[in-house]
Amino acid sequence: MPAPPTAPRSTFAGLLLLSAATLCLEVCLTRILSVTLWYHFAFMVVSTALFGLGFAGVALALRKRPQEVSARLLARAAAATPIAFGAGFLLFNAIPYEPFSLASDAWQWLWMPLSYLSVTLPFFFSGLTISALLTRHARAVHRLYLFDLAGAGAGSLAVIALLPGLGGLGTVFGAAMLAACGAACIALESSRRLAAGAGLAALAIAALVPFADAWIPLRISSNKAVGDPAQGGRTVAELLGDPQHRLLTAWNTLSRIDVVAFRDRRGGEHRHVLIDAGTAMTRLAHPEGPIEQLGPTRTEESYFVQLFEHPSVLVIGSGGGREVLIALRNGASRVLGVEINPAINALLLERMADFTGGLAADPRVEIRTDEARSFLRRLDERFELISCPHTISNASLASGSLSLAENHLMTAEAFEDYLAHLSDDGLLFITRPEAHLPRLFSTARAIFALRGEQGFERSVMAYRARSRGLAFYAGFALRRRPFTPAEVDRFAAVLEQRGLQPLYLPGRDSACRPPYPELARAPDPRTVAVPFPAILEPATDDRPFFNRRVPLAELRWSDLAGVFDRRTDGRQALEDRPVAEASLLVLLIETGIIGLAFILLPLAVFRRRNLAGEGRLRTLAAFGLLGLAYITVEVGFIQRFTLYLGRPVLVFSTVLGTLLVASGLGSSFARRFSAARAPVFAGLVAAAIAAATVLVTAPLLAGTLAWPAWARISLSVLLLAPSGFVMGMPFPLLIRRLDATHPERIPWAWGVNGFASVVGSIGAVLLGMTLGYTAVLLFGVGFYGLAAVSALGFSGDLPSPNASG
Repeated sequence: MPAPPTAPRSTFAGLLLLSAATLCLEVCLTRILSVTLWYHFAFMVVSTALFGLGFAGVALALRKRPQEVSARLLARAAAATPIAFGAGFLLFNAIPYEPFSLASDAWQWLWMPLSYLSVTLPFFFSGLTISALLTRHARAVHRLYLFDLAGAGAGSLAVIALLPGLGGLGTVFGAAMLAACGAACIALESSRRLAAGAGLAALAIAALVPFADAWIPLRISSNKAVGDPAQGGRTVAELLGDPQHRLLTAWNTLSRIDVVAFRDRRGGEHRHVLIDAGTAMTRLAHPEGPIEQLGPTRTEESYFVQLFEHPSVLVIGSGGGREVLIALRNGASRVLGVEINPAINALLLERMADFTGGLAADPRVEIRTDEARSFLRRLDERFELISCPHTISNASLASGSLSLAENHLMTAEAFEDYLAHLSDDGLLFITRPEAHLPRLFSTARAIFALRGEQGFERSVMAYRARSRGLAFYAGFALRRRPFTPAEVDRFAAVLEQRGLQPLYLPGRDSACRPPYPELARAPDPRTVAVPFPAILEPATDDRPFFNRRVPLAELRWSDLAGVFDRRTDGRQALEDRPVAEASLLVLLIETGIIGLAFILLPLAVFRRRNLAGEGRLRTLAAFGLLGLAYITVEVGFIQRFTLYLGRPVLVFSTVLGTLLVASGLGSSFARRFSAARAPVFAGLVAAAIAAATVLVTAPLLAGTLAWPAWARISLSVLLLAPSGFVMGMPFPLLIRRLDATHPERIPWAWGVNGFASVVGSIGAVLLGMTLGYTAVLLFGVGFYGLAAVSALGFSGDLPSPNASG
């Protein structure tokens, strides 16, 4: 039997570049699809596309001689990858896929699979190349896995650097350029002509990168609109395509922002900031003169500022500065604005400071870029007023396709933080869609009771904009002492003047609308009947899905059908329809079909081959459980460190980067072990250290939250690195075992592992919604334990890695 080929050094460099390009593309696609579609559908499309990694392994396994991968096949797969990166995205961008129109437009049933196929192509060819590398150079699996994970870690950092400078399209082609460089390195083993062609392609793509965002406009869903198009509103695509309206576009890992200008009937200019092309919006403050010369206003928002004499105000989600300006005009002595998006703060501080009247430079104003909860826990200051103006998260942060719109600003722990930072008679003011008010009532009551504060029913007020159905704008005010009758009367007069509808006013039962009096007074507000779908159990930091309104077990077909028939009313659907749940259920159905067709079907069809020989179920179980375990622990740790690290960029780069790089080092270290039970031992150690990390992180993070950023990052790396290190060991050890016993199964094992990773990312969200993220982490620990048990069935000592491994 001929000796296995030795992997040249260029192969490892190529794998590092290809892995970096693939992860960079994954995160970038999640960002871009959040702009062109909506984040929930971006999660659905990208998660499906990632199955391409698994498809590639299965396709390689179904060849007549799956264990034989020629250098030429490897080079061709690598050379096709950068082409797939560019062509796949351009094809997707040309397809008029409109998820909110699936129930009303039959053509969407053609466009949907074509969209999925187009974004699957890059991951298929990337997966094909990596699977071929693992099969051809299985004896070098430890080094290959090291470079694979190190490349992924580098890609997670690259996207942070590339998106703000190159934009979405520029970053896609930047990833394609990295893939072309990787292909050139890999092709050197067999074809200098292919290597030269890939190198020239890298240069050509590099020339396109700086101009891609300007030359290739994104096709934004026609479901996204500003106002109702039937009543004179315009779709976002029309608005952004008009140079008279569009002033500026900026990208980062949190969102894309577009500043658009409008003129009112009097000729006055207004500027709105569209976040992810209309998923959310904030208005830029525009004082009509020097701020110190402007008088007070008479609105429902300014009323709460005027309750105090020269109050100190905290604005959570300060956005374009509108609420900061309201506070200043109505007598605030200090305004602290906390905004998570640095691109929006840059408008106030620099790029559009003139339009906002130098608002951020006012000596009474301080603007900070941070995650508000994390910032607040590190802040030793109390305020008369804390304002949370429509802080609705329907966008991804920076975790790729690993999460759906969690919101830590409305959890029970968040309310504890808010009340702890209010003065003795301070007030919390929140604006949200009306559909969220019942849960606000029940959450606030729970924390009021927990803190031993009395008189909730006299300390709360609520209102909404007049609407035939549920209103998108509603307000909730909670004070640490009861409102006086005179204060309630003045507020009622303000609401009447503003044309707003009271929902709950203390002492004014005739002005109250059900179910709010019952929610304020019932012994247990969770038992109150609400006339529209609502979850009354408070959200928690462990289960931060505040925006959910329907438990998964109670979803009806009509709920799901209603999601896909909203057309240009898509923005409101995010608040009054179970969009996240529908996306997850569609993904589960897709997962079942894909799993049957591409993972289990080969076992039945190819019984004559060794792929379906002895031990096939152990192979399926071991590699599937490892895929589930790694991604589940990863998602759980990202969630756990979100509040601690604060800014999404820090969370993403620290948690994901540490886990990936440490896992690569663990893979390299594991080459020292050759005992028969090494994979079993590695799985058990991974389970034990991950479990220990889960136990120690909660008290450690709570006790060190006030540390400076560099110290919190350092502690996070120290806590995560041991878990990442041992999590990188089981996979290469099992690949070495397969290489010694059933080398023809290696590509199939890669496919199973990739498939399970995508399933795990979906399952982690479902578990997080139902049981919480602590349970997600514990499930991940359990999966490692089960993987170790599955590895018991692999017999024989491990072969020694070759010199290149």
